[in-house]
Amino acid sequence: MKVMLRLHATLRQYLPRDTGSEGVPLDLPAGASVPDALAVLGVPLAHAHIILVNGRHLLKSDLASRHLADGDQVAVFPAIGGG
Repeated sequence: MKVMLRLHATLRQYLPRDTGSEGVPLDLPAGASVPDALAVLGVPLAHAHIILVNGRHLLKSDLASRHLADGDQVAVFPAIGGG
């Protein structure tokens, strides 16, 4: 199945060179999860603080049980600070 993965802010360092803002397409086996997708690019799960699948927030407690589907759009953000 094909999934589009977008990494934002400091996580962009894990993307292949010349990856545009649309993200990187990944070919994953059926039943793959967000941690599986991140592992393809070597993104440490601990650095993924905000995860959206098709625009909907995914709780960390649901990461292992939420299986991705063909055509899913995954956006991942690191911890955001400010003040």
